Amino acid sequence: MFSITREDFFGEETIKLSDPITGAYTSIIPSFGGNLNELVLEETGRLHSIISGDASLDSLKGEQVNFYRGAKLSPFPNRVADGQYNFRDQIYTLNKNNGAYALHGLIWNCPFRIVREEVTADFAVIELTYDYISNYTGYPFNYSICIVYRLECFQLICFTTLQNKGNETIPIGDGWHPYFHVNNMDLMKLKLPACRQLEMDGCIPTGSYVESDLSNKEVSLKDQELDHCFELIVENGITETHLIDQDHKREIVLWQECSENKYSFLQIYIPPDRKSVAIEPMTCAPDAFNNKMGLIELEPDERIKISFGIQLKPL
Repeated sequence: MFSITREDFFGEETIKLSDPITGAYTSIIPSFGGNLNELVLEETGRLHSIISGDASLDSLKGEQVNFYRGAKLSPFPNRVADGQYNFRDQIYTLNKNNGAYALHGLIWNCPFRIVREEVTADFAVIELTYDYISNYTGYPFNYSICIVYRLECFQLICFTTLQNKGNETIPIGDGWHPYFHVNNMDLMKLKLPACRQLEMDGCIPTGSYVESDLSNKEVSLKDQELDHCFELIVENGITETHLIDQDHKREIVLWQECSENKYSFLQIYIPPDRKSVAIEPMTCAPDAFNNKMGLIELEPDERIKISFGIQLKPL
């Protein structure tokens, strides 16, 4: 039987989903946006730490530098240029928290409520919710967000449901910010699904695309510096991104639903220390509140459900 237990993370409650047979587990911090802080999966009899999460409360809170490790990005992922956007002929201004940009949404550190826990012989599930109330002029819209984490024997699945709780159409996007452990970047390869790389002016899309050698083939990450956004070409179904560890003969596979109002964009980022790779499924491009690339417009009471999953496989 799988299990759900409580642990302490520097005064914050962590919910741990565990598989007693394989030893796999994941840790979630509900009080900080339902943060995904740990994921350990089993492969050929060994446990492997997959997620590079926060190791301290200061890091989780982003009190000095905020890397948004494992954070839920809502109601927009990535950046909004100048912290300002126009929606239906109304100008809205967001607080800038990253230079000239508003970055990674508004709920990454908000307290989620636990509304369901379930364990069986095959999985453990925890369901979290948060109701965003329109008390902020930069985003004066009501919506609810529900996150379901499901740990199975060989993978973690995350379902997100967004629902418009107001009386008017709202702009919204969704994303995740997991960093994946890397032992030696020189021995890593990356294989993206079929995609188009967005041309960027700084961190903001220009509306055009650039030639890329990363689409649908294995590419060595040695000497690669990546902070790129890709629009996935598959219109319906599931796409996979493979982070291949040649040294340990295994690969991390991140799959995501890819179609209208699903995770049709992907951001890849290698931080300066080169000890991890951020592979970020997103429903929209950076600055989607302005450029409308993948922007979701939810009608009153409308809801959408999207998902991604993380697996560990031998080569």
